[in-house]
Amino acid sequence: MDRPVMAITGTRTGAGRGIAEHFAARGYMVAGCSRGPAGFAAESYEHTQVDVCDERQVAAWMRGIRNRHQRLDVLVANAGLAPAASLMMATPGEVLEPLLRTNVCGTYYACREAAKVMALRRSGRIVTVSSMAVGLHEEGTSAYSASKSAVVEMTKILAKEVAPLGITCNVIAPSMLMTDAVRALGEDVIKRALSRLTIQREVTIEEICNAIAFFAAPESACITGQVLHMGLVC
Repeated sequence: MDRPVMAITGTRTGAGRGIAEHFAARGYMVAGCSRGPAGFAAESYEHTQVDVCDERQVAAWMRGIRNRHQRLDVLVANAGLAPAASLMMATPGEVLEPLLRTNVCGTYYACREAAKVMALRRSGRIVTVSSMAVGLHEEGTSAYSASKSAVVEMTKILAKEVAPLGITCNVIAPSMLMTDAVRALGEDVIKRALSRLTIQREVTIEEICNAIAFFAAPESACITGQVLHMGLVC
């Protein structure tokens, strides 16, 4: 039997790289992408430089996966931007627009093109990534939280559209993973955000991968349109 194929966006660094390394070591053929070159190498990992904001590049990437492997079992739409906190009145369009292009358009294009490939075999799992920020309503996160709220809504609608094709679509909303981007927010911001959670600690990459594995499992075929909050926003 051929190995299952998992596509992951934003695999050069951070959570995306951790997810790619995890599943590449656990029997998946992982097709990763980012704007830059690969951040790691593995026998069961292939990397393509893709700007997820460019729908033609995303479509070409997905066609390449289909042509090489004749299947796509799982998509993890992970690529995203997380800018420093900024009040809405102080947030210019030059911050807002790239954020929406990456977090909303990039996720939209990846999900749309992955669904087309999965539809050929009438089977597949799509997992998108939202954030604890959506439930916190924290000052200074209007742009970021809006983009991640959009991810939730588009995933739920896609879940309805592709259910007849045997494809499920679910969302993970992790609490803080200690990446370089998160550390750059500063200790005070991190401490305040974590204090609002039921489980007041950062999430680990292993916990994120466990949630993805749950949604990707064959036994989860009846679970779709759900949001899994990791840490639980109070």
